[in-house]
Amino acid sequence: MFIDNIISFNSIEVSVLSIEKRRIIGDIKYDDNHFKLIFTFKEDITADKNIAGLIVTMPVINFTYFSRRLVLNYPLSKTDLNLIKNFVVINAREVFINKIINRRYDFIKEEYIPKDNDITEENACGITEVTASQIIDDKSYDEMDQNNVLIMSSGGKESLLGYGIFNEINANGKNYAFFFEESGAHWLTAKTAFDYYEKNFKNVIKTWSNVDRFYHEMLRHIKILRQDMINIKADDYPIQVFIFPIYIFLTLPLILKYKIGNIIMGDEFDDPREMGKFHGIEYYYGIFDQTSYFNEMMSEYLRNKGINTRVYSIVYPITGSLEEKILIGRYHDLYLNQRSCHSCHEKNGLIYPCGKCSKCLGILLFIEANGGNPKEILYSDDDIRLLERRVLRAKMRLDPDELKYTETKLGFINGNPNDYGHVNGIHILPYEKTMFSLVPENFRDNIINIINKYSDGTYTLKNGTWVKT
Repeated sequence: MFIDNIISFNSIEVSVLSIEKRRIIGDIKYDDNHFKLIFTFKEDITADKNIAGLIVTMPVINFTYFSRRLVLNYPLSKTDLNLIKNFVVINAREVFINKIINRRYDFIKEEYIPKDNDITEENACGITEVTASQIIDDKSYDEMDQNNVLIMSSGGKESLLGYGIFNEINANGKNYAFFFEESGAHWLTAKTAFDYYEKNFKNVIKTWSNVDRFYHEMLRHIKILRQDMINIKADDYPIQVFIFPIYIFLTLPLILKYKIGNIIMGDEFDDPREMGKFHGIEYYYGIFDQTSYFNEMMSEYLRNKGINTRVYSIVYPITGSLEEKILIGRYHDLYLNQRSCHSCHEKNGLIYPCGKCSKCLGILLFIEANGGNPKEILYSDDDIRLLERRVLRAKMRLDPDELKYTETKLGFINGNPNDYGHVNGIHILPYEKTMFSLVPENFRDNIINIINKYSDGTYTLKNGTWVKT
């Protein structure tokens, strides 16, 4: 069977080595090798072996599809174990379909590319067995303050907009910005916003980890990967698709410390018409951890674990183009710190976007289509001049209507942007009866009032078409 041929590890074991005032250290044993995974906080935290072990486990899930066993050598509850088992299967399907079959780069050795008869549910779900050394009962934690909000912050438009909105509608001192500094160049994307936040706002939190080095080490041992390709500059990871669970679990010591009742994610609108099965296999196009399904799964998990904290996005029914429009028009001070780029670089003390990656091209489209000035966030004259040529040649990662809306509005292709007018609207998703139903009532109306000022109305899906209501 295909899955047997790609197995690279007999087992991956996760253990907690130490819990310090400001640091958690774990050991990842993969066959006869070890990696010391470190998470360092900027402030004192309290964590038991259960929370620490869960934090250390999350990066590992990215690689469990290639292991026969995942062994968890720390105390877990049945709630924890069930979540991790679900994560392992979901991750397996995402890696199989998005990284191995529908790959965007030639990371995979040709002999390991699945044939048509290999595309089965069994091969997609993998064979990884998850075991725990100790099962414990879930705890009872203190009640969370449902007005305390933690915004996952990265320097991208979603997190900047979320932070701007909550700073406007929420009480002073109730908002927390969480930044995650990975070892490696990824931090450059967030650094501009982080530096600005630290100078101008309270409750700005940062955690450092060597997880990027861990990823690189694990990729060296995945036998299906071309080792000459894993270090190329690309706007996609070779294998990793499970990124945001790391962030959420890393916040748990802070959630408990500050009694935070809301974790704000940045997942924006994904057109459900584009989300289907692959050969009958359910999957999430490599963005499961950026969907409402993931948020609901995490909210239910935390509730069952005894932590009354909700995980959700406030931009899930609006597109990136509309987000950019609001950010430019209402929170311009935050917009000036936006760096949405896979390959930022530093020059003369400033951090510049590359202007060429698919992320940059999308952002440039949004800014230009909404009357903004890309130079304000350090895009160059060449980036603006060459945008049309680059977009028409690139493999853009936008919903088709969003791409056509911006391209027609800018005159890159023939057509009428009004044919895709829902892109500038608020979407009521097929599982909703009212707009923004996934946002708690204590914030919902204020958020709707702000976004309504910039949107072209509300849209529902009827017979496969978005119709204005």
